[in-house]
Amino acid sequence: MNNRQVNLHTHTCLCKHGEGMVPDFCAEALKTGLNILGFSEHSPFPDNRYNNTRMDYAQLELYCQWLKDARQTFPALEILSGLEIDLDPDFPPAFYREELKERFELDFLSGGVHFVHDKDGQCIWAGAGAHHPLEVIRLFTEKTIFLMESGLVEFITHPDMVAGSIDRWTPEVKTLFREVVQAASSLNIPLEVNAYGFRKAELSYPEGIRHPYPWQPFWELAAEFDVPCVIGSDAHAPAEVSSNLPEVYAFTEELGLRCVNAKTALKIIQKRTLSQYE
Repeated sequence: MNNRQVNLHTHTCLCKHGEGMVPDFCAEALKTGLNILGFSEHSPFPDNRYNNTRMDYAQLELYCQWLKDARQTFPALEILSGLEIDLDPDFPPAFYREELKERFELDFLSGGVHFVHDKDGQCIWAGAGAHHPLEVIRLFTEKTIFLMESGLVEFITHPDMVAGSIDRWTPEVKTLFREVVQAASSLNIPLEVNAYGFRKAELSYPEGIRHPYPWQPFWELAAEFDVPCVIGSDAHAPAEVSSNLPEVYAFTEELGLRCVNAKTALKIIQKRTLSQYE
């Protein structure tokens, strides 16, 4: 198995901004040469907050059943069950470990920051188009580091997603992102180079036209610290399971990034195997 046969970032229609059922993604994965497919729906909350971008909490059992059924239907494909978590200040880390991963017997959790909360408790979307001030970027990086330090996640998804709202690569931005890559390096937590960013429209910034992410200056910094990286399609439709992956692999190879897709998947599988004997 090689890195290009693994994708650990997949969403379905349950997230409410995707389309397609689990079998559709599995069939496409096999068609495009994948051996391991990780499903990582956005983690829901018991009170269904943010549920315009994630399944309802009551659908978790359905989600897990879909994955169990798919394992029977597609024995040639290693299917990993997971959630992409975004820590909310009202829920302690134990909630994600005990009420999500352990209760629903998930194989893994990944961590991806999509929103932050300011000092007044206001929820702020961290994606493209907002032209965020430095304070929001700082909150994004702090939350990303907290996710890594929590011990909950196997890797961080789109760690540079906030780049879509940053006009320029400044010394202050570099300092914040250096903290992220240093934490990833010291904790040996892979950062994901996300193919979804290449499927998003290019935007105009003072420094030129680019996709919102992956942002090359961020990944040049990651290469400098030899941060392990995974490459994920962040598929929201079956046709996206392997789309833009060649482009992302070329991007990472040009920068000399160290890809650990296969290693990360095997680590997840080994943990699942060990838990069966506990």
